[in-house]
Amino acid sequence: MIKSSSFIFLILNSINLIACDVSNIELFLDNNSTFQVSYNQNFNDSSDTVSGNIYKNYSSLKIYSSSPREELIIKKDKMIRHDLEMDQLIFQSSEDSINQSPAFLLFNKPNLICDFFYEAECSNESCQYSDPTDDFYLKKIEIEFIKQKIKKVVYEDLFERISTIDLFKYEQLDKKVLFEPEVSDKTEKIFLN
Repeated sequence: MIKSSSFIFLILNSINLIACDVSNIELFLDNNSTFQVSYNQNFNDSSDTVSGNIYKNYSSLKIYSSSPREELIIKKDKMIRHDLEMDQLIFQSSEDSINQSPAFLLFNKPNLICDFFYEAECSNESCQYSDPTDDFYLKKIEIEFIKQKIKKVVYEDLFERISTIDLFKYEQLDKKVLFEPEVSDKTEKIFLN
């Protein structure tokens, strides 16, 4: 009985992996290993808009927001949140932060999306991932593509807060962009984990 239950679990899990499609995201990343793009982010429960830029250089990612003024830097196995107003750095393992960072999934590890969602529905213009695993912070992610570039990301968290991110003005990565935080002697450093 245990062997047949294990076998059924493996079959169902394999079907999920086949059904989960991240090919649009992978195609986007294959064609855009380095870039910078501007964004605006809105929330359904607030009139505030966050705007800034996303910079990608292969496996490094930097997200800058103008209000609040902060940077999120993701490099391989670490994530650094730099609060520029408080001059504070928060270091985390990127694996521990995947739950709360759609950017990490979309721009660095799209294949992990299939580990967190049981349902995927994709066409040439969009993908929707839903029915998350119990331990995942997001309930749903919808991605819209135009000319094989990500143009809009809408995600809903477990508290039913919906965030809409519009991406526009893709450009070549400016060579002056640093993927390390600029710190001073007064910068406070906090290590989580």
